Amino acid sequence: MKQFFFLLLSVISFSAYTQHTNFLLGKSYSSDINKMLYIEDMDLHTSFKPILRSNLALNLCEILDKNYPNNYKNWLSRKVFSEHFIIIEGEDYKVVASPIINFSKGKELADSKTIFTNSRGYLIEGDLGKKISFSTAFVENQSIFPNYLDAYIRSNQVVPGQGYARNFKETGFDYAMSSGYVTYRSNNMFAIQFGHGKNFIGDGYRSLLLSDNTFNYPYLKFQTTFWKVQYTNLYAELMDINYFETHGLPNWDQMGFAKKYLSSHYLSYNASANLQLSFFESVVWRMNHAPGSRGFDVNYLNPIAMLRPIEFSLNSPDNVLLGLNTKYTLNSSYIYSQLILDEFSITELRKNAGWWGNKIGYQLGYKIFDSFNVDRLTLQAEYNFVRPYTYAHHNPQQNYAHYNQALAHPLGANFSEFLVMANYKWKRFEMDAQIMYARYGGDFQGDTISYGSNLYFSTGNYAQDVDLIGMSSGRPADFGIEMYQGNLTTIDYKSLNLSYIINPHTNLKINLGFTLRNFNNDNQEVKTKVINFGLMSDLFNHYYDI
Repeated sequence: MKQFFFLLLSVISFSAYTQHTNFLLGKSYSSDINKMLYIEDMDLHTSFKPILRSNLALNLCEILDKNYPNNYKNWLSRKVFSEHFIIIEGEDYKVVASPIINFSKGKELADSKTIFTNSRGYLIEGDLGKKISFSTAFVENQSIFPNYLDAYIRSNQVVPGQGYARNFKETGFDYAMSSGYVTYRSNNMFAIQFGHGKNFIGDGYRSLLLSDNTFNYPYLKFQTTFWKVQYTNLYAELMDINYFETHGLPNWDQMGFAKKYLSSHYLSYNASANLQLSFFESVVWRMNHAPGSRGFDVNYLNPIAMLRPIEFSLNSPDNVLLGLNTKYTLNSSYIYSQLILDEFSITELRKNAGWWGNKIGYQLGYKIFDSFNVDRLTLQAEYNFVRPYTYAHHNPQQNYAHYNQALAHPLGANFSEFLVMANYKWKRFEMDAQIMYARYGGDFQGDTISYGSNLYFSTGNYAQDVDLIGMSSGRPADFGIEMYQGNLTTIDYKSLNLSYIINPHTNLKINLGFTLRNFNNDNQEVKTKVINFGLMSDLFNHYYDI
């Protein structure tokens, strides 16, 4: 019905069309234009994604035609290798549609387990006149995953970033994901977007501010761009899929999972031709299902006021985070960083007594294009560090998370991580490699003491608040909190993907992938070796490196 509505709108008369659709978040999909985004278009604000195509000082189709020449004369060859499957175009509108598929099969070599993914879906995008654009996508999936992902899914009830996991043939999962939005851009200064999807803040592989690591959520986004400034307001409705089960409460209103709300402000400023500074603040407050909650707080809809003073003025227990994102551009590379502050006391930091409330994290990274003068070779290195209890809250229902996954880094908190990545494209061939090493302090089996990694444990003092809002969890002490406390866990992850890109518009590719993963803590040691082969539309990020 939604698709029919959008196609019906496409016949309405407008005066010429302009692209206000989002540039997709998929990192592989964007690799062909990243150099132009980060190096050549110096005025572009790159850190709040997805970026509207109308903000880009470049033509995506021209870039794709350059890297993937369109020399196909017959209709079928063009549709398979160089165009969207359906194109409806007039003087004042354009609608494109293509299938989304992922037919892959592989083997986990340790126990000869057969794995597979069977995905079918569609992507429809359109531009209606000068001011309105839309997009809708849907993917239905059945999968059998490697053992480490299978264990994660059974523990968290969700496939990473892709929705609620239902059983499929005893050993597999059935899951689906739908997304869509409508953008209205009145002029070059103001844009409004209402949708159901994901957002990402940062210039690196991970984000410590807001990531596309989680499942989709409904959102309303206002973006104002003028002079050297871009200001973004993001309002979202998040879900806690554990709330009623955890509290032993019935879901009286039958309105799905319990709700909570997110309000974020993001100010990006081009301080110079090379330096971009961005400031972030966000607040999460309780859903209206929770006993004693206020429901939707209109104070947090203020698009300009600072959220921390509002929280203080309301005597609010809500979860406020502050952050900083920076990017410095060099000749063919850039340095980037992030800082996240949940709670912080300079006095306690100077005492060096390990106060639990110093909840901070940072990111440092470097990315270089055309490395060693090799065209389309991109190298990247990144380090992430987050102290215990960051993003968590006294009331776990106000944590910085959605659908059983962290809204920022997939490891939550109490971790450090080092990443090295390489991407190389030659004609239609692509090589993508990644090495990741992470350390974090996890939970002990059967223990309800929070060591700072699990965002769904309370940060209350365990000795004082054992029965906090029905939760039997909390931190072990106020002081002496150290990095990696708890069950010290290490992850050593390596992956290599070799691909042939069939159609760059949908990033349809034939892919051969290899994964090596070593997981080690006091409870277990798991070694994973996976090989897989398939045909896939690589449009979205799937963070399986956890």
